[in-house]
Amino acid sequence: MRETMIAATIRSILRVRQARLGTAEKGATLRASFFRGWPKLTVLGLFAVALNIVQASAGEPSWTGSWDTRWRGGGARMELLEGKGTVTGQYSAYGGQIEGVIEGRELKGRWIEGPRSGGIDFVLAPDGQSFMGRFDNGEWWTGGRVREGSAAVTVDQSGAREALRTLIDAGNMARLGALDELAKAAAVTDFGAAGATMAPGEKIEAARNLFDLIDLTTFHLWTIPGKRAQGDRLDLVLNQAGSNAILPLTLLKRDGRWYISAPDSTALGEARKALLARFGGRLPAPDDYKRRRSARDTMRSFVASFADWDGGGREQALAALDLSGLSDAVRDYEGELAAQYLKEVLDRIGVIVPQEISDDPNSSEPYVAFSHPAGQIIIAAHGTGDKLSWKFSQDTVRSARDLYVAVEDIPKLGNAALATNSGYFAIRRWVRDAVPRLLGMIGVLELWQLIGWIAVFALSLLLGFLVSALVLAVMRRSMGRHQYDAERDFRWPLWMALTFSIYKLVIPVIGLPELANRFSVGATGVLLAIALMWGGWRLVNLLTDLFFKTAMTRGASLDHIILSLAFGVIKLALIIGGLIFIAIELSLPYDSVLAGLSIGGLAVAFASRETLSNVFGAAILAIDRPFRRGDWIVAGEAQGIVEQVGIRSTRIRTGQDSLVIVPNGKLSDAIVNNLGSRRYHLNVAKLPLSYSTSVSQLEALTKGLKELIAATPHAVPERSLAVVAALGSERIEIELTLCINGRKSVDDIAIVDTLMREILKLGERLGIRFGDQYETRERRGQKVSVPSP
Repeated sequence: MRETMIAATIRSILRVRQARLGTAEKGATLRASFFRGWPKLTVLGLFAVALNIVQASAGEPSWTGSWDTRWRGGGARMELLEGKGTVTGQYSAYGGQIEGVIEGRELKGRWIEGPRSGGIDFVLAPDGQSFMGRFDNGEWWTGGRVREGSAAVTVDQSGAREALRTLIDAGNMARLGALDELAKAAAVTDFGAAGATMAPGEKIEAARNLFDLIDLTTFHLWTIPGKRAQGDRLDLVLNQAGSNAILPLTLLKRDGRWYISAPDSTALGEARKALLARFGGRLPAPDDYKRRRSARDTMRSFVASFADWDGGGREQALAALDLSGLSDAVRDYEGELAAQYLKEVLDRIGVIVPQEISDDPNSSEPYVAFSHPAGQIIIAAHGTGDKLSWKFSQDTVRSARDLYVAVEDIPKLGNAALATNSGYFAIRRWVRDAVPRLLGMIGVLELWQLIGWIAVFALSLLLGFLVSALVLAVMRRSMGRHQYDAERDFRWPLWMALTFSIYKLVIPVIGLPELANRFSVGATGVLLAIALMWGGWRLVNLLTDLFFKTAMTRGASLDHIILSLAFGVIKLALIIGGLIFIAIELSLPYDSVLAGLSIGGLAVAFASRETLSNVFGAAILAIDRPFRRGDWIVAGEAQGIVEQVGIRSTRIRTGQDSLVIVPNGKLSDAIVNNLGSRRYHLNVAKLPLSYSTSVSQLEALTKGLKELIAATPHAVPERSLAVVAALGSERIEIELTLCINGRKSVDDIAIVDTLMREILKLGERLGIRFGDQYETRERRGQKVSVPSP
């Protein structure tokens, strides 16, 4: 029996740890190592469990099922059945069969179409949802598994109208990507005597060419006789909207079945030339309808978008709606909801036949697809010239919900294309089936929506609290208990931000109407922005403090001014971003506000010139870099250590431990004496001596002073001096200049104190007394100084 992935994973981890510990350290040491590493094993074990569950649920991929296949220039719906090591199948559109042998996920075999056959080599994707393959001639052949519930055309030849509808529906489905449906168009087409010798692929190509021409005309199917058509022949003339071009068609009844007889080559050529004159003689590109140049193109683009909702279909559907009547804050969400409402309505009111809608690019007459007392579905032209496009009108978008409520009891048509899986529609259908009373209205809300609104808010509060508690616990564990203040500062903004973020993610399943949704989006958007700005501001403060403390601890060399300004810019960007977000959520015309600011910009700049001066002053300080954080500076009346340089001002801690706030504008213009950037520290002292000091004592003193300087740690003797500086009227002055190396972090006061003590000792040894050494006596009413004996 094959071991499970969990056991194999744990066993491999133990083997690795055992190898690292060595053969002599097994047993207790290995068990202790295992329990120390339990977090890693837990994560790996959970991952292994998940993989086992996925593998167990998925099983081995199988070839059995329906496949939508493609090859260069064509495609077909293929039905495959996997047996014991073999696969058989068929694709009825071409009367083809598949036979092959399985080797792992590879299928090798042959395709067979009557007398024609060839080799194939298919490889199934790991998820079993697609395959990649080749013909034996090197051409590619790919396929994707068909999801259940996909629409399909039913062949109906009971009447002339039914046969033509079969051909049109099959062609329209092929336009949406179901190329295999063209086989049904070929089945209702009469190819005349040539049909007996035509291969299935040739018949499909001829049916497609006929549909392309029919698609260039506009007509109403209900005007064509159905099962009660008289005789075995019906001649039709299909007209092109906005021109005189026509396409003649003949419908024939044979053996009780009706067929569409293609015109002869001459008539077909003339009709083709006339119909394509509008397009320069060439058929429009297959996806040209996405440009929405007519009402038909818009309807086709809108309906087709739901076949690939997550792959660009959502944007395609919204582009087909006139959303200009919705506020900016709810436009995207309300537009998506309106698109789904309209699709649900269209699936109930009847099969959409694009050929019944005008494709005249020169027409400006709105097309009314549906009319009901609750509202209308109207497609109208917007713009002119190259900017012309057709969209579902504003009124249609606004009344989409009311129309859906009015027609939701009507079952969908069997061949309606799948709509997007919306949580709102699923919940509402459940409420409608289980508790229909909850569909009653309270103002603009249904009762279940009001209950759901309250429940979503309560759930968001609870989840926000739990997630924030988890985040704070991780923060407390990683940052240490000493960060209690930081945790306290983050608790409320984090809870608010998580609560309203979860709320905005979950509330769409309630499907609030526009008025309620606008209030919901506006209120929660403002609160979310406030929480993000609040928490972001405190986070920047925390990161700033941690960054500078770490840098000081490690002794890193940093440009503190640049970093301080960078953190300040982050705060400013945070505030600006939050205000813009609030403007968007409230649907405020902030573009107009910005334009108004440009007009009144001069007045605003004049009124805030001091503030702008300080901001530019910060930029100047960042460029010139006259000091760093921690430098002792003298700038005008401010003197102290630079603590922080912000966007508007600089903070200086004085020697009295007071904090001075200096605007950057004034600081950038001031003369800054940066004492912290000195290479050398000079300490000057004057030693007063009396005239009783002899010359020999002076010489011995200066010599001794120089020797003391040379012996002083961190002193620079070549820059230090000890000289007789002045012969005053009453005393001799010895000037001592001590130069200390400023590149090293030393205590100047301690060095000077030690040196002065040594100088006093030197004076005692030489018999020299320092000081004025004078007595003050009264002489004729004046105080004079005379030498003391």
